[in-house]
Amino acid sequence: MAEQDLFGDVPAPAARPRESRKARPPAFPPQHTWFFALRPAVADAARLDAFAEKLMTSHGVTGKRVGAERLHITLELVGHDSDERVVEAACRAADAVRFPSIDARFDAAVTFSAPSGPFVLLAGEGLNGVRELRTALGCAMAEQGFTPQRSYEPHMTLGYDPRHRVERISLDPIGFQIAEFVLVKSHIGLSRHEVLRVWPLNG
Repeated sequence: MAEQDLFGDVPAPAARPRESRKARPPAFPPQHTWFFALRPAVADAARLDAFAEKLMTSHGVTGKRVGAERLHITLELVGHDSDERVVEAACRAADAVRFPSIDARFDAAVTFSAPSGPFVLLAGEGLNGVRELRTALGCAMAEQGFTPQRSYEPHMTLGYDPRHRVERISLDPIGFQIAEFVLVKSHIGLSRHEVLRVWPLNG
């Protein structure tokens, strides 16, 4: 499936000076990552996690599951070890987004090519609402000086298994209704996601 071009035929916004410098590799591994995400409600997360356990077992994926409390669809990265100024700019962008509630419907699973072997759910038309929301958020972030990636493939990671990889398989549709998006602070290495702010989707 082709990845989404965030800006379509419209030229990507020019990066502001603080974004245009070539990033240098950090001296130490980052401790935190901030990103915008869609998270299922508690009941939906439990249902998806039970589904993940059965799906992974049936296809020989024996690695660690993400777990119900961390299931999500990433919308856009804010940054690694970001300072308060960057996080505040990201929040201003999110404040400008107006979007109705949407459904996310997955109909396929695959192991992505990353070394950690992420086993994910993904879809075509069933995630079009997610793609449109991400476009709205990405454009708002560009107005605040961020440079969103042009390509985007929405997915939900269920677990990781670098030893056993699964080619794309079709599934009966499964998903959840999305009524909000959130800003998450991920504590790297601690398997902990901290929700910092919530934005309702109400159009």
